[in-house]
Amino acid sequence: MGLTPKQEKFCHAYMETGNASEAYRQSYSCGRMKEATINVKASELLKHGKVAVRLNEIKNELKETSDIKKERVLFELEAIMEAKISDYIEIKGGSVTLKDFSKLTEAQLRAVESVKETKYGIELKLHGKSWTTDRIVKMLGYEAPRKLNVDGAPLGILFLEPRDDE
Repeated sequence: MGLTPKQEKFCHAYMETGNASEAYRQSYSCGRMKEATINVKASELLKHGKVAVRLNEIKNELKETSDIKKERVLFELEAIMEAKISDYIEIKGGSVTLKDFSKLTEAQLRAVESVKETKYGIELKLHGKSWTTDRIVKMLGYEAPRKLNVDGAPLGILFLEPRDDE
């Protein structure tokens, strides 16, 4: 037995939005429901066996059909990590000027989120390094759990085994 049409719609809406509550609202009649009820029902639906399996199927289908590979994502993230504000501006005599953007590398241009003119001058915004660092760490598995060695150690003392990459 497969999913109901509403469950299937929920799966696709969830993959599109990344938000279970929003996917639930798009798939079910929620006009009289409280926000807390929607959140609970959406969470329960995510845990439903057949729905969870279908979400994995959709995710795998998207992976297979996507032209964007992990290496490409890491390349883009690396551009953000390598960017320095001094690549884009010069400070001379207390005034700030933008460097000639035509002389920037492709990687430097990728790190720029936006450039706009405001009443105070040009606003240059680079992509966030904090989020980028977190993303790279997760993609490369640097946050993987480590084994604790407690054999033969006195009570209360734990020794971390070194990782292969250290």
